[in-house]
Amino acid sequence: MAEVLLITALVLALFFIFFVRPARQVQGRRRRDLNELRIGDEVLTTGGIIAIVVAVETPPTGPMLLQLEIDDGVIVHARTSAIEERLRSATELDSLELSAPAAESAALDEPPVAGNRSPENAESEDMSRG
Repeated sequence: MAEVLLITALVLALFFIFFVRPARQVQGRRRRDLNELRIGDEVLTTGGIIAIVVAVETPPTGPMLLQLEIDDGVIVHARTSAIEERLRSATELDSLELSAPAAESAALDEPPVAGNRSPENAESEDMSRG
């Protein structure tokens, strides 16, 4: 009888360690990330839309509301429950934008790789063939 109780307690403890605890950690991390959303953060909605947070409204009652820019000048309103995850914080996005012009200029300086045709080259090659 004692062996059965010991085995049952062990199975329950293992279930808690391997399933319940990690799920709680994920929920806590998600809740923390949503509470820390700031203007300029890049987020993924549950519908699969990637957007930038442009405003955060905290009403006295009810959930926090966000204004999300999904394209230049296209702003939608959403609750935090519609946010799947924060992809990048505003500071990460700023550092990417600062390094992007250097990467673009380096890409423009490189010659095209053999086998890769740009649209302009493809047209001229097609015309010369026939």
